[in-house]
Amino acid sequence: MTTMPRVNKAIKLAAWSSLAALIVACVPQEPADLIVANAAIYTLNPDRPWAEAIAIRDGRIVALGSTMEIRARFTGTERDALGAMVLPGFHDAHAHPIDAGVDLSRCDLSAAEAVEQILATVADCDARDPGDGWLLGHGWSLGLFAEGNPHKSLLDGIAANRPILLAGADGHSSWANSFAIALAGIDADTQDPPLGVIERDADGSPSGTLRETAQGLLWSLVPEPGTPELEAALRRAVGILNSVGVTSLIEANADTRDLDAYTNLAAASDLNVRVVASIGNAVFDELPAQALERLASINPSYLRAGSVKIFLDGVLEGETAALLEPYSGARGGGRGRLSLSAEALARRVTELDAAGIQVHVHAIGDWAVQAALDAFAAARRVNGARDNRHHIAHLQLVDPGDYARFTALDVTANFQPVWAFPDDYIVNINLPQVGPARVERMYPIGSLARAGARIVAGSDWNVTTPNPLVAIETALTRQDPSGRRTAVLNAEEAVDLDTMLRAYTVNGAWLMRQEQATGMLAPGMRADFVILDKNLFEIPASEIGEARVLATFLDGVAVFEAEAGG
Repeated sequence: MTTMPRVNKAIKLAAWSSLAALIVACVPQEPADLIVANAAIYTLNPDRPWAEAIAIRDGRIVALGSTMEIRARFTGTERDALGAMVLPGFHDAHAHPIDAGVDLSRCDLSAAEAVEQILATVADCDARDPGDGWLLGHGWSLGLFAEGNPHKSLLDGIAANRPILLAGADGHSSWANSFAIALAGIDADTQDPPLGVIERDADGSPSGTLRETAQGLLWSLVPEPGTPELEAALRRAVGILNSVGVTSLIEANADTRDLDAYTNLAAASDLNVRVVASIGNAVFDELPAQALERLASINPSYLRAGSVKIFLDGVLEGETAALLEPYSGARGGGRGRLSLSAEALARRVTELDAAGIQVHVHAIGDWAVQAALDAFAAARRVNGARDNRHHIAHLQLVDPGDYARFTALDVTANFQPVWAFPDDYIVNINLPQVGPARVERMYPIGSLARAGARIVAGSDWNVTTPNPLVAIETALTRQDPSGRRTAVLNAEEAVDLDTMLRAYTVNGAWLMRQEQATGMLAPGMRADFVILDKNLFEIPASEIGEARVLATFLDGVAVFEAEAGG
């Protein structure tokens, strides 16, 4: 008697399966280029947040639904996701792909966790590439050195008879040996260039570290990569971005050579990512009209300009970030500085806003953030509210009184979430510079989200990892995603998973003016999506950075496939 209900249930299930099969056989099916079935699809579409299957034709999504529904309606190549998670392709709202690609061919110091490891790596690079030419590298951590100021003598001990020049991980500092400094003619009598700092020994001679524009005294001597090298660098970088699920990005600071590389790859249908190029402020004014015309004529769904980048201040590590209250470190007393006066900035932003140009501002310090918001407010008073989608990137310190202004002025908050934990920079350099109260206000993602600001996210790669999953984990935990440190940076600024997924998808798409085409998974949208090996909603936040991208699709075509078992 106890087995009868089970038998009846089995009979009913078999009957329903037969009926479904009969319906599938009788109903004409539509063609699809690709069906992804048996997936946990988080669409970011409020009308249908979750689905099991997706059908794609001609690069666009034609339907989402249950696996049974999609199989009944469509026929085509099927990919069984085996329960894997599917998300819209990630949008990196602030990256430097060409610089990152170039760095891949140079001495990589980003993994070094001690000064001794840095020096050993430089020595290995010198041994692998001997001679008297430039030894170039990148990625050394300022937090490993007192005041972020490594000395030239450390590099002299590796190679005294060739120039060594190493870009810091922050992108605002460079470290050189004595040979390189002498080659550039820098000595105790050399004046700091405008907005630059030559770090010095007690006698005034250069110590080996240069900040901001002073870096150009050395880098201007390095032979520039040619167009073929830049194109190769961009291809390498895009491949890495695809491997971490990135399908769209904002190039954070393009010059004319960068634009040529992007344009050439787009013209060859070899740009496997959608790009909006933010053009450097000074470059924009000098850019020949035909360069923009050529860029605009290629494929606007893959490459567009229309954005200008303004560096408004520097970084805390060199005390070049602009602060409302003075630094409290060893140098003490100063507040940093703005690259433009408040009046000049307001004029420039108003001019660009009137021309329909998006403004992309680098602002680390709270004075710089406030000045940027003041400039956007000035533009609004003159031009009225316009749909130019301005944004401020980095936002390490924001005055609490300015949180609500992001919403009021419709200015997007562009965070690099992977910085939001107490790393060597914050603990060893920033804490003595600005004190614990300001450190606890750093990267206020939660506060700005609660104030109603639109949050987007970027990597600032080549400064830090381009992996959005590592950044998402950090934003949720405010802890070191590598697990090496257990301290938390102001847990009140943590946000939830949905906030960060929106930052990397729908909000990023809106900022790039492609919200009608990408950013969510819905019928009619372009089939840009990523398949992950784990459902992010079903694992602890501390494991999100370990999730793996299995495949990345752009217009329904796989641009990355993970190796089996990799």
